[in-house]
Amino acid sequence: MRHARAGLAVAASALALAACGSSGSKPAATKVATQAGAHAATTTTQPTAIGLRVNADERAEQIPDQPLTAGQQKELNAQLALARETAMKYPTVAAIAKAGFIPAGGFTPGAGAHYISMHGATSALYGHSNVIDPADPLAYVYEGTAPTSKIVGLMYASFATYAPQGFAGPNDHWHRHTNLCITFEKGAIGIPFPPDGNVTDAQCKALHGMFMRRTFWMVHAWVVPDWKSPQGVFSHANVNLHCADGTDHTDQTGFCVGASA
Repeated sequence: MRHARAGLAVAASALALAACGSSGSKPAATKVATQAGAHAATTTTQPTAIGLRVNADERAEQIPDQPLTAGQQKELNAQLALARETAMKYPTVAAIAKAGFIPAGGFTPGAGAHYISMHGATSALYGHSNVIDPADPLAYVYEGTAPTSKIVGLMYASFATYAPQGFAGPNDHWHRHTNLCITFEKGAIGIPFPPDGNVTDAQCKALHGMFMRRTFWMVHAWVVPDWKSPQGVFSHANVNLHCADGTDHTDQTGFCVGASA
């Protein structure tokens, strides 16, 4: 049980980054998000689109990239090549599902749909290394949740006390989330409240949920060539990721729903 809850805690943090999982009562996304470059990025009028809003940590991910030394660039190129190769092991949602990974919630604009291995999540919880292995992401990120939805990037995580050294150079800015409540029922992970809000432990427990005051460190890596982020490979959001109807309209928790999922 301890290991199961540990894995759930890791899954929850993955959910926070990805717009944090299912809203519970809302239907899961079943259609494919609009492909990068298909139309101009939509400016959201929905502050609930979690993948597009920021907390204090996430604001650091929006600053411009700094120049790298020749040595840093060479090392980073090798790391990203390995990350890209890792991402393409599971090119579609059907492939990642067949491998035993589960969705960490639904699809959110700017952050996509995340899939994780509960076994891998549990193992990650007990590691506190400051070193990141490009071949060992916590989550694989997709353009939607349909079986044919394609891979767009990866998410890495660290349980170190401080933000990890991570990838070569200074441009992989890591972040955490606060006040995260998760529920788990009938094999589904639910997020009844948006992360980084004012939800309390008591409110979460009233729903038989698990409350996390602060998550671990995490960062996206948009390593798939067709889904490069205009704001950089380690940007917090990829503004090319929209709901299937081309908008960033979400429910109150932060997920695309219904025909827009």
